[in-house]
Amino acid sequence: YDEVGVQYEEWDNDKIKKMVPVADLHEFWPVTRPEDPAFYNEPVKELEGGIFCPEGGYVNDPALSAHNIMRAAEAKGAQFLFNAEVVDIRSENKKVTGITLKDGTQIDAGIVVNVGGPHSFKINKMAEGVWEGCNIKTKALRHEVMYCPSPDDYDYLNDGYHMSDGDIGCYVRPEVGNTFLIGSEDPDCDPQEWVDPDTFYAGKGGHGKDNVLSEEQWKAQCYRLGKRIPSLQVPNQPKGVVDLYDCSDDWIPVYDKSDLPGYYMAIGTSGNQYKNAPVVGHMMAQLIDACEKGMDHDKEPMQYKFKYTDRSTDVGFFSRKREINYNSSFSVNG
Repeated sequence: YDEVGVQYEEWDNDKIKKMVPVADLHEFWPVTRPEDPAFYNEPVKELEGGIFCPEGGYVNDPALSAHNIMRAAEAKGAQFLFNAEVVDIRSENKKVTGITLKDGTQIDAGIVVNVGGPHSFKINKMAEGVWEGCNIKTKALRHEVMYCPSPDDYDYLNDGYHMSDGDIGCYVRPEVGNTFLIGSEDPDCDPQEWVDPDTFYAGKGGHGKDNVLSEEQWKAQCYRLGKRIPSLQVPNQPKGVVDLYDCSDDWIPVYDKSDLPGYYMAIGTSGNQYKNAPVVGHMMAQLIDACEKGMDHDKEPMQYKFKYTDRSTDVGFFSRKREINYNSSFSVNG
């Protein structure tokens, strides 16, 4: 934070208790699940404090934010096709030539970018040599977030903060109706369910249970937050959202070219890089332009200069050919 200029304050427990009066500041580590008898052990130690970022925030309406970016793109001449399924990435002479849709429509393009979200790995498999050329792969992870009403005497929507709490393995943020939105930070004890995105989204039409909260995970996340906020009233009826993350092998995105000239990827971003989208778009545009003009990004990775911070980053960090980065959080934490 010091290096990049992010403002922050270090809060001791007295300050946290003043700002978040409903919090129990005992240490509950290691993260466990309600079915584990250790979950109910009485805590002994207290946390050592926390870090508050006054500039921190969250996207509370991803559909609206995506819509806003769509409108901005349209103003620059972009066109969108909805409910248009891609079935083929066409290429000739080892160069991408366009895509084919399920209804037979062919769209010719010398440059194709995979930003397919949870479907990214399926799209890569359609393109000649792309999947095989990626040392880092992506796949779709089923994820659940829960809603839980704020305690009666606490106005979380107006007085609360978005919190990342590794000690209980959850993050929370305010949601409409004065509720907590509770997500898992993917601690080791939480199972990971990798799914076929086509099957998952087919289930959303009422043909399956993929998009229904699981009682076990609902209980785990709500009960963990109940440790931090003892006055939390967990309802009997689970409420929340189930959807998919597009995860790479180390949860760090792939922003890169591919082994098929003209085919590029901005994938594996889910969970921890959503808000970076506008910057990533600018970075990808520069990467594509440089590669199309002959730069060998694999041998001499592009250095991207950020517009507002006057800093640069090595885009090779996000290479498809990198080894797994074991310094990653392997979670939603960027």
